[in-house]
Amino acid sequence: MKRILLLMVAATLFFACGTRKKSTTEGMTEVTGPFSAKKYQSDRRFFRATGSGESINLEAARSQAMLLAKQRLASAVQTQIKSVQEAYSSDRKAEAGTEFEQRFQNLTREVLNQIIVDVAIIGDKIFQKTDKSYVAHVAIEARKKTTYKKLKEIAKQKATLSDKDKKYIEEMIDSAIKDLDDGE
Repeated sequence: MKRILLLMVAATLFFACGTRKKSTTEGMTEVTGPFSAKKYQSDRRFFRATGSGESINLEAARSQAMLLAKQRLASAVQTQIKSVQEAYSSDRKAEAGTEFEQRFQNLTREVLNQIIVDVAIIGDKIFQKTDKSYVAHVAIEARKKTTYKKLKEIAKQKATLSDKDKKYIEEMIDSAIKDLDDGE
């Protein structure tokens, strides 16, 4: 009985070790875009984003790529600013869910509308496919310090914010700028 059990265990091990598991990447090819390197990703000093567009019209492909890149950049900025606001609020033990958060989100949207217009293009590539359509890739960036300063500037001018809110935003933005320490 022990021999049969031992034989079954040995056979199971033999067949288990002998079978080859299929790789999940088998039959696939990894594709990387022209701006997938680390220098095109957001870092401590810059918000960065990429976009691509395809069209039979060259300008339409470029416009699509720029629109997508700006949408991604706006999303990154909004996420970062929300993170800064939440971190500062938790440090200061401020009340969560107050009207301040709503006013701050409105302020953030206003800043995004102004900042997204003023971005630097750090990469731009156009390809023409065999069917004569164009594929455009673009990489853009915005300096974090400039974005934060613009937020602070607009907050000072907002009549809908109380003096207490303005002071709170100023302290929060000053703290975020200090954390950047980008040598500017």
